Amino acid sequence: MAPKKSVSKAGKEFEVKKKKGGKKEPVVAVEPPLAKETKEFYHIQIRDLEDRLARYQRKWDELAVQEKLFRQEFEQLANNKKEIVAFLKRTLNQQVDEITDLNEQLQNLQLAKEMEKDAFEVQLARVRHEFQETKDQLTTENIILLRKEIVQRVNLVTNEFHKMTMNWMSETTRRAIKENNGITLQMARVSQQGMKLLRENEQLKGRQDNLCKQLELLENTQKVMARHKRGHEKIILMLTKKCQEQQQDTKEAEELRLLLSQLEQRSLQLQVDNQALKSQRDQLSLQLEQQQVDLQRLQQELANEQKVRTSLEVALVQATSFLQDILQMHPDEEDSDFDVTFQPWQKEILQQLLVMLGSTVVPRPQKAVCPHQEPQSHGPPKESRPSIQLPRTGSLLPQLSDITPYQPGDLGLIPRQAHIPPNPQDLRLLSYITRVGTFWAHSSPE
Repeated sequence: MAPKKSVSKAGKEFEVKKKKGGKKEPVVAVEPPLAKETKEFYHIQIRDLEDRLARYQRKWDELAVQEKLFRQEFEQLANNKKEIVAFLKRTLNQQVDEITDLNEQLQNLQLAKEMEKDAFEVQLARVRHEFQETKDQLTTENIILLRKEIVQRVNLVTNEFHKMTMNWMSETTRRAIKENNGITLQMARVSQQGMKLLRENEQLKGRQDNLCKQLELLENTQKVMARHKRGHEKIILMLTKKCQEQQQDTKEAEELRLLLSQLEQRSLQLQVDNQALKSQRDQLSLQLEQQQVDLQRLQQELANEQKVRTSLEVALVQATSFLQDILQMHPDEEDSDFDVTFQPWQKEILQQLLVMLGSTVVPRPQKAVCPHQEPQSHGPPKESRPSIQLPRTGSLLPQLSDITPYQPGDLGLIPRQAHIPPNPQDLRLLSYITRVGTFWAHSSPE
């Protein structure tokens, strides 16, 4: 009966110490420092994110300055474009009005010149024709007068001959007188006709003088027309020069239009670049927001990992205190049935301890055995247990090596053959729980 009492006493002391350990939990829950690798890893990530954030901020500022410059240049180009278009329109309208006025003046001058030229040509032809007619008429009249003079001279010669013959021939005097009278009558008639011809000649001479005066006037008008023609030719040359200048101005206007179209294309290209820069700025702002969200998430993960580490350290402190309480129970040398009754109970307590540590590290959805139900279902009752003491520390090592208290997925509790420190670059590919278990498994022995 003595072993049962000792076992019951040991169970009571274990429960009392467990309660004391449970009361000491808030005192032991001190926030321990992080491992050096994790600190360096998170510091590197934070510095990288801060550098990327500063780089994105600088790039965003540069893009904002470029956008402002592009906007100012675009507004300046738009104003210049409006001014150039207005100036070109004004100059073009003025030049078109001048060209139309000059064309109308040129057409009017050409018409007036042609009309005057036709009139002077008609008048000159008429004067030439009249002059030729008067010249022909005067030549014919002169020929007739010469003939009459010759006839008169012949008549005078004949009269003298008749007078001489009357002296010589008395018989024929009467007949000669008659003939002379007839000739005198004829001569009177011829003289009358000569007087008429003389008067007509004088009239023709006066007409010739008038025609000469008209010819002189026509020559003077022709000279004036020649001078006007030279002036008109000079005006035409000036108009042609002005037309050439207007054509040059139109060419310059076309070149300005081409330049304006190029400026419009450049402005459109600047608008497209501005839109691209805006989209790039929006993308960078989205990336910046995403980086900020990642930074907050990493900070939250760091806080969670610190909490999990503190909870794990508290659980380890409790477990060590629990194991120390178990190891402080010394068995009596006189008890012979120690191996029969105490080993199952010891295994059960160790399994409860490992289950408690596993549930502290990773909460599983599987149904874990409650530490208060297993002693009631598998272990003997407190009254039936023998009052034996625990063996020494050296006898527990082979018994713990035979127990496999872990399950697949319980992180940080699987024994390893060698101590392998984790690589921070490889830990980026792992999940949150796996990283916590890996760091805790390698930092707990230290």
